[in-house]
Amino acid sequence: MNFFYNGTDIYNDVSVNYCVHEMFAEKQADTLVIRFNDTKGVWSKWQPAAGDTVRFKEGASDTGKMFIHSMKPENGLFTIRAMSMPKTGKIRKSKSWEGVRFLQLANEFAAGHGLDFKNYGCEDQLYPYIQQENESDFALFSRLCTLEGCQMLIFDGALLAYNEQYIEGQAPAGSMEIDENGVFQYADDRETMYGSCEIASGSFSGKFVADASNSAVLRPEIAIKATSNAEAARFAKGLLRNANKYGRTGQFSKALMTGYAAASLVTISTAKAGMWDGTVFVHKVRHDFVGNKSTVYFRDLLEGY
Repeated sequence: MNFFYNGTDIYNDVSVNYCVHEMFAEKQADTLVIRFNDTKGVWSKWQPAAGDTVRFKEGASDTGKMFIHSMKPENGLFTIRAMSMPKTGKIRKSKSWEGVRFLQLANEFAAGHGLDFKNYGCEDQLYPYIQQENESDFALFSRLCTLEGCQMLIFDGALLAYNEQYIEGQAPAGSMEIDENGVFQYADDRETMYGSCEIASGSFSGKFVADASNSAVLRPEIAIKATSNAEAARFAKGLLRNANKYGRTGQFSKALMTGYAAASLVTISTAKAGMWDGTVFVHKVRHDFVGNKSTVYFRDLLEGY
């Protein structure tokens, strides 16, 4: 194992007794909580501060660069809570743009927080007008991503945006057989899925139909601002995907599996639930390095949109 503080490996100088890394495919930053006993007094000499960076590696698992958000000393132990998002990412702002593109905003937000930007299949849509009202840059960008059928995540000093349908069309990153010793559970909530979505925004409106046989219509409770009928229809498609994609989900836990990450595809097979076998999208991974346990959360692929 390696535990880097501001680029220096201090794992052999401290005694780690708790270390949990959670990776998310959307809507929130990865988190790392690590607790250790500073047996050699090394940590205090470093004069650690919020905003410093840490990184934990074990086998094929790598948290990437994480930013310290809080530290708490208690009973001779130090507990560090870090996130993949810089602390500046929590700052709320108000601003507006005219004639701005999706990738332009992404690059602006990334650069404003010292991050690189990487795009995976997202189209560079043009927005006649975008308004930020007392919200953080990443909250605004995440909202735009959802409207476009995309999602964002932050990993290892980079802001990533990916088109969900594009990622779901890629080859699986690996496979996993869940034998009788594996702990697994599944949930089928497809009866709650919508057949279509309708958006009304002033004089503009749009609709997207995914399943004409399903009469359930999604009408967003929060007002969605659109500047044309075409934009409203495009947003309806993105919102329908967001509402329906968790219709069938599952999770499994096994001894530490360091080769799995959020926002990837994996082909699973289970000894007792073969009807669920196939390729799934991993939306969250929890690695407990001290407890030697990994839990992988996944959902079905959403075909057609």
